Amino acid sequence: MLRTVPHLALSPRATPPPERLVRVPRPLPPAGRLLALTRAGVWVLFVLAAANGLFLYLLPAQADTHYAWSIKPPVSAAFIGAGFLAGTLATALVLFATRRWRSLQTLPPALWVLATSLALATIIHHDRFKFGYPPTWVWALVYAGVPFAVPVLVYRQRRTAESRPAADPRLHLVRVLSAIAGGVLAVGAIALYAAPVALGRHWPWVLTPLLARVVASWYALFAAMLISCAIGLRHASEALIPYATLAAWCVLLLALPWLHPGDVARSGSDFWIWMAGMVVLLALAGFALSRALPAARRARL
Repeated sequence: MLRTVPHLALSPRATPPPERLVRVPRPLPPAGRLLALTRAGVWVLFVLAAANGLFLYLLPAQADTHYAWSIKPPVSAAFIGAGFLAGTLATALVLFATRRWRSLQTLPPALWVLATSLALATIIHHDRFKFGYPPTWVWALVYAGVPFAVPVLVYRQRRTAESRPAADPRLHLVRVLSAIAGGVLAVGAIALYAAPVALGRHWPWVLTPLLARVVASWYALFAAMLISCAIGLRHASEALIPYATLAAWCVLLLALPWLHPGDVARSGSDFWIWMAGMVVLLALAGFALSRALPAARRARL
């Protein structure tokens, strides 16, 4: 006997299967917040800056044999270490005290200038580098990669950036002085980079052509940072990280003649011109921080 199997019908309430899958976009982070990828990149920079800074500033004599290239006299290694230690402070403030992109948005152009300058110096003076020494490849890879990584991270951050606020009129003098100081530093850095032998002989300590270009690269970093601040500062709290970094760098450099008296010629006019320039930069940093610190206490970075 044949049985009739009833047809299965869809309930009126049943939902028909979707014809195609729809991709649901990820929710964007709140406007102006640091992206996870940016924070990860800053972690890498923090570790590298701390390792290089502590080694070069505290153990500069070891850089003659235990660095990517032979650095001597020790004061030159300590100079480079001072830059890395200042960078350690900047990245630590970003990681542990900052949530907003605008608090550090003046730093990426400076980092790009440093990395590009050091990458070019590495290419020009490749014969001075110890490519049979593994840490040398870390140096080369970092400064080859950072000039490409920084624009990508900045582009991604700007896609979710908050609207640009009006400039605080109380920052006008800070911005003007920063533009002047940054311009002077930029001219000096470019000149030393282009003519390392002719101008390097006027430095307070002995510089090889490679070291002259490395020194110029660090001054170019702070020149770019000051110019970026002159253009981009809007709220006083945004001045905290760049000018705290500048102040730390100045203090560490001003200590070098007393930490390495045998390496630094302190009798000539070149030394006192260099000292005066660093004191002026420190005064500018202090003036900017007098505006930034009270604002940072009132507002989140």
